[in-house]
Amino acid sequence: MHLRFFTRLFVVLALLIAAPARSGEVPAARNLHSDGLIANQAGLPILLFYSASYCHYCEAIKAEFLSHMAVDPTYQTRALFREVRIDSSAPLVSFDERTTTHHRFAGARKITLVPTMEFVDASGASLAEPVIGARIPDYYGAYVDQGINDALKKIQNEHDPS
Repeated sequence: MHLRFFTRLFVVLALLIAAPARSGEVPAARNLHSDGLIANQAGLPILLFYSASYCHYCEAIKAEFLSHMAVDPTYQTRALFREVRIDSSAPLVSFDERTTTHHRFAGARKITLVPTMEFVDASGASLAEPVIGARIPDYYGAYVDQGINDALKKIQNEHDPS
């Protein structure tokens, strides 16, 4: 039990160092391979939030839900949050250590509608149903929680198949 606590504490500290974000921001994806190593060590899913500069729904979801979750210590021990801008040429290291851009990465994953959230494992494999579109705002937090819970269960079952 103490080992799991210290592992999660290590992950929170590593996240603060690996992907600094201003308070209230979802960290931009920079190196998903490194994020995958951290997630694997801690037994956490990665929440990939796909957005675009022209998407006002994306900004509303970040402001109302994700920005709070990304800096909440409870959520930091349940998932790694990363944002991928589908219209950005910002560099990105993918899960397989290839250098790409946010735009090309999203295209390779067939992400065309934003906002979209994927819940993936350390190698980028899907763990739960994605949340696509803005949906019903009153329930959006529940959709995110459900995705994180499903992803965590799948990871725990893979590590503890009994």
